[in-house]
Order: sequence, then C-alpha cells, then structure tokens
Amino acid sequence: MRGVSNSGDIGRLAASPAGIGILLAATGLLVWTGLSIWGGVGSPEGFRLREAWDTNAYFAIGIPIMALAVAAASFVRPRRIWRWPLWLVAGHQLGVLLIGLGMQSGLSLILLTLILAILLAAFFAIPALLGSMAARRFMQRAY
Repeated sequence: MRGVSNSGDIGRLAASPAGIGILLAATGLLVWTGLSIWGGVGSPEGFRLREAWDTNAYFAIGIPIMALAVAAASFVRPRRIWRWPLWLVAGHQLGVLLIGLGMQSGLSLILLTLILAILLAAFFAIPALLGSMAARRFMQRAY
C-alpha cells in the first residue's frame, strides 16, 4: 500500500474530479458557516448565530467566492461541468442545515432551503459554463 509521499500526489488528488468536488463542497460549507458566525459576532445582544444571507457580506463576498470556485473547477475540468455547481451547493446546504440546527430552527425551513439550492445551482451553472468555455478557448490557442 502506497501512501501520499510528496506534494505531487496531493496535487493529483486535488485535481481529480473527486478532489475538486470535495474542495467545492468545503468552500460552500465554509462560506455559509463563516459568514453566519461573522454576522453573529457584531450582534448588540451578544454572540448569536445568524443566517449568512442576512449579512451584506454574503452577497458582496460569499457569492463571488463561490462563483469563482465553480469557474476555476470548470476551467481545470471542463467536461461534465454540471457536477461542480451541485458539489458546491451540497456543501452550502450542509452549512445551512448545521447552522439552522445550531440556531434551534430545526427542519422548519427545509422547503425554503431546497428551493434555494435549486436556484443557487442554476445560478452557479453560469460561471461553470464560462470557466469551461475559457478552458476550451485556452486549449485551442495552446495548439
């Protein structure tokens, strides 16, 4: 059995479809969780978890970070790009569920979060398509 012995093996793992998917899911999870915590820090009644979309930073920082991550994944792996927005949204929705449970809201907003997931996946399909088109254009010029 061979272990990961150098950075080349780690780079190949990170550039594999499964590795990219896990990195995208982690990005979605970290954006939601980080902004939920950040939004709760400045609360006048003390620290309280908030939904990330209640902060201005979600639309100014979080959405662009996630869009860039999907575009970069599509640039690295320009085939079957439909999977990159799904991976990202899966991690994002995991954050929504975990933070929602931490706020004691339970599963009461599950339908709303499923609608959000569909809308986000459709929205992030655009940067995925642009990243794939840029990769194909770049490859045409390379030859």
